[in-house]
Order: sequence, then structure tokens, then C-alpha cells
Amino acid sequence: MAKNETAKPKKTHSFTAAAVVFGAIALAIVVLINLMVSRMNVIWDMTPTGIYKLTEPTKNYLNSLDKKINFYFLFNMDVLSTDTDSMPLYNAMKEYSTFDCINFQAFDPDDDPEKVKELQELGFSLSQGDIIIECEGRSRHIPAYSMFETRTNNVTDGKNATTSIYFTGENIITGAIEAVVTGKEAKIYFLTGHSENTISGSYNNLKKSLSSHNYVAETLDLASSSSVPEDAAIIIVAAPKSDISASELAALNSYLDRGGNICFWMSPNEDKVDYTNIDSILKDYSISMDYDRVSETDPDLHVPNEPTSFRCSIVQAEQTDSIDLTSELKQFVDQGAMPFMMNSRSFAPIYNEGNGKQHITTGSLLQTIDKIGDGSSTAVGEPFGGSKPRDRITDCVLDLAMFSTDSGRMNSKIMVMGNGEFMDDENIYQSYNVISVNLQLSVFSWMYDSDKALDFGIGGKERTFDEMIIDSASTAKVISVVFIAVPIVIGLIGGAVWLRRRYSE
Repeated sequence: MAKNETAKPKKTHSFTAAAVVFGAIALAIVVLINLMVSRMNVIWDMTPTGIYKLTEPTKNYLNSLDKKINFYFLFNMDVLSTDTDSMPLYNAMKEYSTFDCINFQAFDPDDDPEKVKELQELGFSLSQGDIIIECEGRSRHIPAYSMFETRTNNVTDGKNATTSIYFTGENIITGAIEAVVTGKEAKIYFLTGHSENTISGSYNNLKKSLSSHNYVAETLDLASSSSVPEDAAIIIVAAPKSDISASELAALNSYLDRGGNICFWMSPNEDKVDYTNIDSILKDYSISMDYDRVSETDPDLHVPNEPTSFRCSIVQAEQTDSIDLTSELKQFVDQGAMPFMMNSRSFAPIYNEGNGKQHITTGSLLQTIDKIGDGSSTAVGEPFGGSKPRDRITDCVLDLAMFSTDSGRMNSKIMVMGNGEFMDDENIYQSYNVISVNLQLSVFSWMYDSDKALDFGIGGKERTFDEMIIDSASTAKVISVVFIAVPIVIGLIGGAVWLRRRYSE
């Protein structure tokens, strides 16, 4: 009788089929979750600094507002979304647009020139990527370049310098919103009462330019006011024909004592007038003002038949200097702009040795040209105005613009310029004044950065990610084994087991 053979169980594919089904279900769930998250506009920010999310101070502030803010972003959001480096800005724009108080409008300025023209009528010079914030007739302009900041650490102990990029846009944008909601402004006052050049008569274009840099320009008559307003960021004395009074001197000194800032644009004055009180302020900051008008004797350096309209030189700050107001002018020189001065008086430093003013920092910004590098110049200071005869100034470099700050007076700052017409309506947009105008704007920022009026106290967010630091070859080998070799071995073992079971009888 034949032996009964033990029946072998039939191989089934139930396990394989189940794995495929569950894998398909898992994939479908992942896709569904991604679609739901994208629809819900949910972002998980895993960066150490939270660079892709607005901070709680911004969220709480915007949720508390009951006013409507018009928010204009001059860029195509679809294009921005494709730029990996701009993701912090893109996500910030998306989040700002979700708040009830924000009327968010993003557009490409090339596609909507009429809207750009409308915004420019607010007094702003606009570029692609700029932002305009507006509320109840008050507006703020935020240039595109202020959204990110690059910081380089100094080289120390032979180590290479490191550069980090910070997203600073949230602090500036939220600060601008607060500024237009509350009316907080950085004011520049033009002194009146001494036959100065006036805003309405001479500086209408400058007033518009200041507005685009978030300053408000107003007049100040100290003859009718005993003190400088508390909101004065900067005072400008523009080509006065007479001296300030003793009471005005006291008011200006009091303003400087609490950290004030004054620009003296002192055009040559042929009248027999001494600026005794203005001189006293300048001397306190180690600057002496000459009663002259500068002429250039080298015909290669002045306009034909106009020796008082001449080329000059930018004074570059040394690497050890704590104050640098001229390095940014190099970009204009590289583009072909030439430093130029017209109808200017000169100044000179009063050196600090022995006068007890070691807390004063003084420097030059513009000078006559030293062609041979020996400290001399072909320009001369011809006596001009003043109540007493002056000597002709020759054989030396003449200072045409200077700055000074006093750490003993709350870091108050002054600037002197030998001409007051370089920023007037006739000259401000002329190519020969590009250097002087941008130098003055640099001085304004040094004296009182208008962005401070927009500061909401939110720190810049560094664009960094979590990283693993491997400090030795042995550590690298261990990590390679743990994270590379081990998974591969486990995968091979798993594959072998599966194959054995698959083809086992």
C-alpha cells in the first residue's frame, strides 16, 4: 500500500498582497494630509530661530488693532515663492495677509504702473520689492534691501571670518505698522529766523526725499519757543545770514546736552557778520569755521572760468575708526560720479591735545584735493565776510565738510558743510551733487537712523539650521557606521530573510 504523503501547505501571497495594500493606504494618507495642510496654510517651522513664522509680539499686536492698515508689497508672490533664499520673506507676507486688520495687496510694479504712480504721489521713490504701509493718511516706505541683513564676524585668532544672514523684515514691518497707527515720526526741524534757506522756498524736493526715508520735515522758530521740541531727531541750520541769539544758543546747547543732532550748512556770507554763538557750538566740538570762500587755482580741477566750483576728495575712514560715513559713497564713484563742491567755505579741526576734550571725536568728510600727497592743495581760502580782516589760507588741504560727536553729552552729534545750496531744489538732483547729497543722507542715518522710529524690538532671525559637528576622523567613522553601514546591513539581512521565506518549500 502506498504511503500517504504529508500534504504541503500551499504557498499563498496573502502577506505580500496585504503589504501592498497597506503601503498604498499609507501613501494615500500622506498625500491627503499634505493636501489638507496646504489648503489650511499650515506651516511647521523646524528652524532654530523660527525664521518662517511671525513672532508672538507681532501676532498679539496685530490681533489687538481695530484700525485698517493698507499693506502694499511691490512684488509678485508667485515668483517669490520659487526663491528658496526668500522663503522667510514669502512666509511673512503670507502671514501678515491673514490678519483682519491688514488689507494686503501684492503686485508686480511693471504690471501695474498706475498703482506705482499713485503710491509715488505719497512722496516715495519706489523699487521692486519695496513695501508701503498706510493708515489714516500716514504712510511708511520700507525698501526691499532692509528685509535681510548680512553680518560678518571679525577674524580673530587666525580663524576665518564667518558670514550670517538674518531676516530683519518682521521687526521693520511691524514697527512701520505701529508708526502709521500711532503717528510716531522722526522729525527734522529747519531753524528759521536768521534769513536761512527755508523748506518751502528752497527744499521742497528735499522734503519729499526725507519723506521717502521716513523723516518728517518741519520748521523751528526758537525766538517764539524757549526749547527744542522733544521729538526733534535732527536740526538743520541752512545758510543763515545772521547769528543765533544767546537764548537760542542756550536752547540748542540744552538740546545737545540730551543727545541732540545739528547740521550746520554754512554757505559763505559776504556780509560783515560774525557767527559768534554758532562758532561757540562748533568749538565745543573741536571744529573751527573759516570766514572765507574756497577757490581752486588749478584749472584742471575747476569748472572753466568758475574757480569756486571745483572737484574735491572724499575722506575715507581708517579701518580703526569707529565712525565711517563715507565708505558707501564708493559705489557712486565706481559708477562715474565725481565729488564736487561749489561756493563753499572751509573749516579746520581743533586738536584735542591739552584742551580736556578727549571725549570728542572729530573727522573730515570732504576736502580739497591733494594732488601730490604732501598735505598741500592748490585750492585757497579767500577772505570772505566777517567783521574783521582774515588771512588768505594757502598751501594746505582745506576741510569742506566735517563731523563731530561728544560722548560726554549723550553722544550728541554735529555736522558742518561749507555750502547750504547743495540740497536745494535747483541742485539736489544734479549729477554733480550725487556725492554730496548721499553723504548728507549717510550723516542723517548716523545721527538718527529713521528705522529706529520703526523698531518694534524684534531681533533679526538668523537663517541657520540644526547641524551635526564632527570634530575628528574617529568620530566620523563611528557616525558612518551607525548611520550608514548599520542600516545597510539590517536592510540586507531583512532582504535575505524575505527571500528565504519567499522561496522556501
